[in-house]
Amino acid sequence: MSDYAVPTTAEVEAAVRRLTTYQLRRVFYEGLKNPNWVKPLADLNVFTNPPEPEATGDGYIKDVFWPEVSYLLNVAEEAPSQVIDVLLSLESTANSWVRRAAFVIGAKVPADQAARLKPLVQAWTEAGGLGWRTDPRDLVSFAVNLLEGGQKYGITFANTLFRPRDAEDDARDPVVELKAYWYSHELPRVANALGSNGLKTVLPWLTQYERIKKSVSDTFDHSGFSRSTVATRGDGHRDIEDALIDCVRDLAKRDFGTDPDTTWRLFEKNEILIAQRIAMYSMAHALEEAADPHLVRKLVSMGGDLLAKPLCRDQGARLEFVALAKALVARSAADVLVEVINEGHFTADSSARIRKNMADRGESSESIDESLQRWDETWRHQVLAGIGRDHLPPVLQAQLDDLDASRGVIERPLAPAFEMTSWTGPNSPLDQDAMAAMSPTELLAHLESWHDSGDRWTAEPSHEGQGRVLSAVLTANPLALGDATGFAERLRPTYIRAVLSGWEAAFKADLDLPWGAVVAAVSYVVSHGYASDFPVEGGRLDDDADFRGAKQAAVGILEEFAKVKSSDRIPADALRQIASLLIETSEDEVAWNDYANYESSNESGMDPLTTSLNWQWPNMVRGLLHLVTHGPAASWYASAAESLERELGRQDPRGASRAVVGEALGRLHDRAPEWLDMHFETYFGSEASLDRGQQIALTTAIAMHYYHPALYRRLSGSMIAALGEADEIAVGWGDQDTPKARIGQWVVQAVIRGHIDHADPLRVAFYSVAPADVRGDAIGHVAWSFLRADKVDDVFRDRLAELWDERAAHVAGHPEDSAELMDFYWFVTCGKFGADWWLTRLKQAISLDPELETHGMIGEQLAEAAPAHPQDALEVLRLLLKPAETHHRDHWDLTHHALAPVLAAAMDAGDDQLTQDAIALMNEMGERGEVDLDQRVAALRATEAP
Repeated sequence: MSDYAVPTTAEVEAAVRRLTTYQLRRVFYEGLKNPNWVKPLADLNVFTNPPEPEATGDGYIKDVFWPEVSYLLNVAEEAPSQVIDVLLSLESTANSWVRRAAFVIGAKVPADQAARLKPLVQAWTEAGGLGWRTDPRDLVSFAVNLLEGGQKYGITFANTLFRPRDAEDDARDPVVELKAYWYSHELPRVANALGSNGLKTVLPWLTQYERIKKSVSDTFDHSGFSRSTVATRGDGHRDIEDALIDCVRDLAKRDFGTDPDTTWRLFEKNEILIAQRIAMYSMAHALEEAADPHLVRKLVSMGGDLLAKPLCRDQGARLEFVALAKALVARSAADVLVEVINEGHFTADSSARIRKNMADRGESSESIDESLQRWDETWRHQVLAGIGRDHLPPVLQAQLDDLDASRGVIERPLAPAFEMTSWTGPNSPLDQDAMAAMSPTELLAHLESWHDSGDRWTAEPSHEGQGRVLSAVLTANPLALGDATGFAERLRPTYIRAVLSGWEAAFKADLDLPWGAVVAAVSYVVSHGYASDFPVEGGRLDDDADFRGAKQAAVGILEEFAKVKSSDRIPADALRQIASLLIETSEDEVAWNDYANYESSNESGMDPLTTSLNWQWPNMVRGLLHLVTHGPAASWYASAAESLERELGRQDPRGASRAVVGEALGRLHDRAPEWLDMHFETYFGSEASLDRGQQIALTTAIAMHYYHPALYRRLSGSMIAALGEADEIAVGWGDQDTPKARIGQWVVQAVIRGHIDHADPLRVAFYSVAPADVRGDAIGHVAWSFLRADKVDDVFRDRLAELWDERAAHVAGHPEDSAELMDFYWFVTCGKFGADWWLTRLKQAISLDPELETHGMIGEQLAEAAPAHPQDALEVLRLLLKPAETHHRDHWDLTHHALAPVLAAAMDAGDDQLTQDAIALMNEMGERGEVDLDQRVAALRATEAP
């Protein structure tokens, strides 16, 4: 403190009088580092009134920062006593910034001064908490400071943070002060600071946690059940129970090696299963590390007593029992192990209790004896195998040999008694490389002969897993099964589905297929019934119970082959057979019934187009549409058209077929215009009528296709009808809110391309009927599309500019439609319009809609425009940053990117009035928090000066 001058009372009073605004207080107190000001400021009552939280009316709490607390943080280490005095006077405040600062200060001042905060902390705890802004790390640092400084209050506060307590609603989840992540992260720091009191403090926390969780009672003990081994936690998840187990384990490992008597007594007082498991593991570790013979003898004696405890023979404690047994044998204490093993899994008391419970349930004495003997043999076998034959004395080696002979050798004796596993998907008995190396004959024989014997509780191989590998092999090599026909009759439907899926993927990758084998396999599936002669092997998802999956795969590959673009790659004869098979699938009533009768609510809002991709019947309709688009010259055209019209004549409750028609509109227009002309109003409606199915077809078409003048003309009547719909329009693909906006985007595209004039009926309807925000979204979307274009023709840009002026003029006469202007920021951001154009329009838009948002998108553009247009840029910035801004308006982009450059440009423009306007805005923004704005502006002006 000697490096700083002591201020006079007059100096302090003068300084405080000048702090007339919030920002001036903030700048002053954040910059003040002189610790000699604490008492004079306190004498002037500067630290008496931090702002209290206020409800804002919209469900939030306004908690204003208190600048004075910055000074207390600055000088706490140099004037700890005086700063603590100030904090103690703030017991009644609920300001979260004060509470946060108190713990930051308490963590860095001398421990005796930090301990003085005890009444403050107690009062805040009783009043509702330690502050929602308080960093958990600062709370722990406060506790560590107290503990390392020898303050008794440190243990009390550590208990406040870490000791589990009951929830108010009697729930089974213990309550602690810290969130689970921070609890797990910070507990080792506190444990280390507790020193020799660590285990004494933390072990009861673990016991308390398990009791509150109701893992322990007078009749059972499931404590630590989720922890398969004390040595390590199962995953990286930060859990309170795991954190306590790890911490107690590490403390016990240390303390058994330094003070075994005290450590043993602590575990004797906390006799729950997880604590005894930790004791066995930690004692084993201490035995391995111990060098002092006296310590070894003491640990061996304790270890024998520990193994003899009933809880330590629990099946869940087996791994820790084995660890301690190994350590005892290594210290020549095998006799202790022999005694425990000979007594068996159950002590006399536990055996009597189990017998009574089983007898009360009505089990016979013979059944009880048999069960107890089986459980005992299982435990002995696992324990002896876990210790390892080489570590056992001869008498126990003989027992292990007998058990191996009668029960079989245990392959994984140290596997946890229980493991949390996750399903990783079907597995195959062969990997892809091994399967690919087989000849077609070998592969077919393997697929025929392999059978699933998995128990489904482990990731055993399955037909589904092998089918996925088979599909991958055929994708890479379509000839993996050769080119012979007839193999499909020999395979179960799971493999047939896999074969067809693999071939389809290979075809999409431009690989040649064995067409004879392909057509034969598909024909076999199409003509086959749904029942399968193969018994299902494995679980529900391990093998196909019938031919549904194979038939869907057959329709999928036929649909791919039926595309016009595929015809050049398929032999003519095979293509004719493919068309015939696809038409044949349209007569499959089972596929229709499966689709039509499915409860669509199970698909979680799946739209009709997505539904069409997941069901056999609508995908078949898609295939028929492909056949029709080959045109009347195709030999199958008439049959395909007839089948298509028959299927589309069904009452489709889910709309997938109508979405498929909308998806195909462009292809039908180009390749089957006669068919489209004949059926257009049936499937797409008209200006006079638009039912639900027609809405689905229309909305899918405009979502799937870019604007096209011919499609615009075809769909205009239907789009006019859609605009007039008062109810929600049925959507084939996409969001419920987009159909009318998409229609608007088509209108704007038609305008800027010069395809329509003001009298166009759809244009008139859109700007007459669509809501203002939808109209604004349409023109904004097209401006956004300019952002993504490398080049935009001048004529398109100019027509969009003319349309904007037209709409702005409309809003000028109809202020209630100001939402039409909401997306103007895209005109600025897209970079295709000159600053002289958009600055003028932006000022106009703000004048028409004072609440216009820029969404953080125009700050850089405004800065770039300022040197050439300083006055317009300054006026726009002043309008956007008007003092009436509300909390929901985020102007970070403007203040960060535009404010200083625009002000600098205005001051450098050589116009006195403009300079004064810039200075006025700079001062105003300084008062609103931009405390370094003058420095930023000066730096820019210095950089730009010649």
